[in-house]
Amino acid sequence: MPRQLKYDGNIWRLFTAQALLSLILWVPIWVVFLQGRGVSLTQIGVLEGVAWLITAFLEVPTGAIADRWGRKASIAIGGLLYALAMFLILAKALSPAFLLGYALWNSSMAFGSGADVALLYDTLKADGREDQAAKQSGRYTAIQLGAHGVASVIGVALVATGIVLTIKEPPQFEDQGAARLTYWKNLKAAVGIAARRPVVRVLLLLYATVLTLPLVVYYVLLQPYAIGVGLPIATLGIVVAGVQLTTVVASWLAYRATRYFALPTISAIGIGVVVVAQVMLGVFPSIPSIGLVLVVALVPALLGPLLLARLNDLIPSAQRATILSLSSLIFEVGLAIAMPLLLIAADRVGAPAAIGIAATIFAATAVPLLVTWRVAERRLG
Repeated sequence: MPRQLKYDGNIWRLFTAQALLSLILWVPIWVVFLQGRGVSLTQIGVLEGVAWLITAFLEVPTGAIADRWGRKASIAIGGLLYALAMFLILAKALSPAFLLGYALWNSSMAFGSGADVALLYDTLKADGREDQAAKQSGRYTAIQLGAHGVASVIGVALVATGIVLTIKEPPQFEDQGAARLTYWKNLKAAVGIAARRPVVRVLLLLYATVLTLPLVVYYVLLQPYAIGVGLPIATLGIVVAGVQLTTVVASWLAYRATRYFALPTISAIGIGVVVVAQVMLGVFPSIPSIGLVLVVALVPALLGPLLLARLNDLIPSAQRATILSLSSLIFEVGLAIAMPLLLIAADRVGAPAAIGIAATIFAATAVPLLVTWRVAERRLG
């Protein structure tokens, strides 16, 4: 008998909303754009650090909002705040309106992160399609990354919000007669699950680590690096488009990698490749070396959906958005530290050296977490 899909429409609505929210015209040159408005790399680093700290502070409370009052409501709130941020950021650089917009630009994401992945997984679960979690997570990530490479207009965030509100909320409980926990009890239960289960705890940390340092390299440091080695700004746009295309393909096809290798093996290879690519970028600064940025971007795009699917298999639906928000919190605290550190380093010693520092930090954090995770998985099995 064919499956009866009650919530299948959620998937295309969520994918469309994410594509619209990710359509940002100035992503390929935003660091260069701000420098052109008189903002130094150090000032950009401070702005990013403060903005990501605010976002991290909001992550778990907003995840609990999504678990308590609905995932689509949380995503819609984020869409509205994001639209407001895009208006405010057009103000004079470093003015109060600009600073408020900059803070809202990042912090609005907290309402969607965790809630979106939880909504996707529970949609699949409600229709008996959990086996497609890695595949659909990869497609979701691919759409998000691909949209960054396409021009946009400010109004798309409002359109995305309207689409999200048409989503049919899937059930969050295996026992639909179970009493819904209050906001604070649900928040406590989610944090307790992450704290008590070693495999969940280390996966949260590893997932966030795999995303953080590579993102700073290919999303931020690439721009001053490319300008420093003499790449024309027009060509930089083509390079960023190539990076986005690479990540889209990697995310879309990520689930297929598990047909040939175990997830821990894929993760070990990917982490090793990222470290080597970043070291070479730092040691051999040149226009040809910029091609290595594709590798730095590809690995997180491949590993992210796979690690996320594994994490979803291990956590309950009732606390899913909150637990996933814990990973976003770790990721954003990492960005709040790494962005200022590496941008200040780029201002002082140059972008290539900053990328070398990023490689060292990434290796020192990702490798021990990978080993710990493999041990936790063996104990679980």
